[in-house]
Amino acid sequence: MTLGPLEYLIVAFEGNRFSGEILDALHDAQENGIIRVIDLLVIKKDEQGNVMALELSDLSEEEARPFGFLAGKLLDIFEPDDVEVTASQMPNNSAAGLLLFEHTWAIPLKQAILHAGAVARTGGLVAPEVVRSIEAEIEAETAEKKQAALETAKQ
Repeated sequence: MTLGPLEYLIVAFEGNRFSGEILDALHDAQENGIIRVIDLLVIKKDEQGNVMALELSDLSEEEARPFGFLAGKLLDIFEPDDVEVTASQMPNNSAAGLLLFEHTWAIPLKQAILHAGAVARTGGLVAPEVVRSIEAEIEAETAEKKQAALETAKQ
C-alpha cells in the first residue's frame, strides 16, 4: 500500500470555541478523497496551564457527535511527546485539535514517481507569511485579469 504525503495540523482556539464549520470542511475533504484523517486528538489547556488530551473515545456523546464521520477510522499514532510539544505552544485557557492526515489526492503522483525510479523528497511547509504574500499576489493578478476582461468587453 502506498501512502500519500502525511501532514499534521494544529487548529487552536482560545477558550473552547470549536466550530462546526471546520468539521464540515474536514468531512467534505475526506468524503471527496482529498485527504484521509489518520489521527486526531483534542487538547485542552486550562487557566492554570494543566493539559488534558482527549481521543474521540474520551469525549462525551454530545462532544463526539460532530466527529462521527471519523468513528472507527482513526489510528492511535500520536504519542505523549506530541501532546507536550503542542501544549507548549498553546496559551492557557485554550483548546486545540491535533490532526494527522494523508494527502490521498497525491497517491497516484507518488506511485508514478516511484514507478519512474525517482525519489520524492518532502519539501516541508511554506511559512504562513509567505503563503499570505502569495495569496495577495494571486488576488492582485486575478483582479487585474478581471479588470482587463471588463475593459475588453466594453470595447
